[in-house]
Amino acid sequence: MSDQPKRHQEETPDRTGPGKRLEKRPGPAQDPEQARKRREKRIMAVMVALAVVMVIAASLAMLYRRWVKRPELPGPGPDASVSLPPDASAEPTLDIDAIEPKVGGERRSKAIYTILIFGSDTTSGLTDTMMVATYDVANQKAAVMSLPRDTLINVRRWNKSLNAVYSAYKDPDQGVEALKSEVSELVGFTPDYYVQIDWELVGEMVEAIGGVWFDNPYHMEYYDPYQDLNIYQEQGYRKLDGSDAMQIVRWRHNNKNVPYNPGVSTAYAASDLERLNVQHAFLKAVLKQTLQIGNITRIGQLIELFNSRVESDLAVENMLWFGQEAVLGGLKVDDVEFFTMPCLGAGPKGSRYYGRVYPNQKELLGLINEKLNPFVEEVTIKQLDLIRVSKDGNTLSSSTGKLADPGAGIPPAVDTPEPTEPPVESDPIASGPVESGAVDPDPAESGPIDSPPPSAPAEPDPPATQGPEEPADWGDTAD
Repeated sequence: MSDQPKRHQEETPDRTGPGKRLEKRPGPAQDPEQARKRREKRIMAVMVALAVVMVIAASLAMLYRRWVKRPELPGPGPDASVSLPPDASAEPTLDIDAIEPKVGGERRSKAIYTILIFGSDTTSGLTDTMMVATYDVANQKAAVMSLPRDTLINVRRWNKSLNAVYSAYKDPDQGVEALKSEVSELVGFTPDYYVQIDWELVGEMVEAIGGVWFDNPYHMEYYDPYQDLNIYQEQGYRKLDGSDAMQIVRWRHNNKNVPYNPGVSTAYAASDLERLNVQHAFLKAVLKQTLQIGNITRIGQLIELFNSRVESDLAVENMLWFGQEAVLGGLKVDDVEFFTMPCLGAGPKGSRYYGRVYPNQKELLGLINEKLNPFVEEVTIKQLDLIRVSKDGNTLSSSTGKLADPGAGIPPAVDTPEPTEPPVESDPIASGPVESGAVDPDPAESGPIDSPPPSAPAEPDPPATQGPEEPADWGDTAD
């Protein structure tokens, strides 16, 4: 009995080695012809697989080139050393007075692009949002300057606000060119491209990226059945959907007696500059969410949105290229700087240009050359046409020394009040100083005064915050 386990162990195959089913058995012998055919079949299979991979790669490359394409920069700008005075005898095609050529020539980098972004109000047709953006793709830095819609510009029209330029032309292409030209008078260079946004895009993008967390600084409450506009946004931090986003970007003021900053102010409307700050903060929140790499999977949806909501001289593939560079290049929200054009309030309440603003020249020039200018040549006062308003808010002057509307430089006529009692007769030679309340018998000649055009209709918005008085020095404008 004691020998059986031993014999069993000796007869049991070695379990550590391969089993019989795993042992490689020699196949049937093949003649050289069969072996050759078998090798050819293997090579054919590999070639077919490679061809499929190449077709797929080529298709992806074609789709990539179709969906993503780097935009070409426009040609060099005008020669700044050549002065091009306007022909006074000719009526320009557009309402534009070119005083000096803008900066151009050599760029600081071929990876720097400038874009004019604007959107129009659906009810009034006025351009309620205008921004100049400069994007340095190589260094992943961007600067965006908002232009207040009530900025005064040097034009002949009675409505001298920047937001009326685009809508003044029936042809949208002319409107775009006019707006780009007027913006170039404020920044010293012509933006490379433009993007006109239908603001419905903001809400739809917010929906597409799954909402946006935003700290709303003001209580917003406005109901306008004429515009079918209903806005109610509570103050504070919360996640916003597309409808919330549209209400925030369209908010301009509350209904009367509804303070926008409860507990701090009883005013029902923020200034235009405060509203721009809200828009900047909200756009940064949207940008932060959009730049997440997971949104690359939504490229098809974004293409549809841009096709339906954006007019531009950039192709959709170009815009997607910018998006790709921003996401894959690591652009962060902190790398995008938003600011508003430095400006001053235009006169006291009741004056002709009350509620309008005009550029603060010295601060503006510094920001342009430091943040926005894509060219090696620096912008000077010679490339700008800046309006300045007198202290009383009734007359304008231009940094060029020339007003497109000369009547804007003449104070409005002041009606002399009717005297309640007839003036006291006196000898004009022997009379002394004119008594208070009496009529000056020999008023000084002031020359003919042209009747100014009617002022723009009063808008419900309050004026922008009044800044310090601008220095009288306009800079060196001599040739």
